[in-house]
Amino acid sequence: MSKSPEKARLYVEDDLAHGLSISPSKDQMHYLMTVMRGEAGDHVLLFNGRDGEWRAAINPTGKKTCVLAVEAITRPQSASPDAWLLFAPVKKARLDFIAQKASEMGASRIWPVQTDYCQVSRVNDNRLAANAIEAAEQTERLDIAHIMDFTPLSMALDALDAEDDGRLLIWCDEDSAGMPALNAIDAMKAHPKPQKVAILIGPEGGFSETERLRLSALQNCLKVSLGPRILRADTAVIAALACYQSVWGDWPS
Repeated sequence: MSKSPEKARLYVEDDLAHGLSISPSKDQMHYLMTVMRGEAGDHVLLFNGRDGEWRAAINPTGKKTCVLAVEAITRPQSASPDAWLLFAPVKKARLDFIAQKASEMGASRIWPVQTDYCQVSRVNDNRLAANAIEAAEQTERLDIAHIMDFTPLSMALDALDAEDDGRLLIWCDEDSAGMPALNAIDAMKAHPKPQKVAILIGPEGGFSETERLRLSALQNCLKVSLGPRILRADTAVIAALACYQSVWGDWPS
């Protein structure tokens, strides 16, 4: 892969259009001027999840400060597939990993849910968002995964029911272990391509009997296996999103 001439690719919250001047955050300023040793005329790529990706020039305003002059659009805005990830959160480092990889894999919403056997009682939403943004910057994604509040699974399922938008729930059921991943993909192919999906990954202790009964009773729910081995939660996230993307997502395009 050839090296990009731009110094960096950054997410900003500001509107982006030709002629605008953007003030980077304190951390972004440090990265551009101190770490990357940005100079007048160097370029960066900017995106905000709304206006596409833009090329901007670094205009130093001091030895370690600058503004970014927006010059031209490089890519129009596009959205990732409407695929939500619902998962029972795990310990800190692996939770960071899940947020990063789910964003890289194109999840449009990252939703930590509290299950009966979940071992985590609190989730740092800001940390999840920071990981999702960093992953989007690195992977040239144009949108940012939306981070949802840590919610009891029952309430999340109620919310899915209330939306009534045809979203298919893909339940990754560890108790059906033994079915190879290829069979799961074939099972998914048997369904018409849904425009909206939600992928559910359980805790490392599995789903409780109460949760399994609730999930089994859902109408718009596809139960799949991720193979004969019991996967760690963070591994299961990648496996499930890879299966989805290869069949219904934007990989085939």
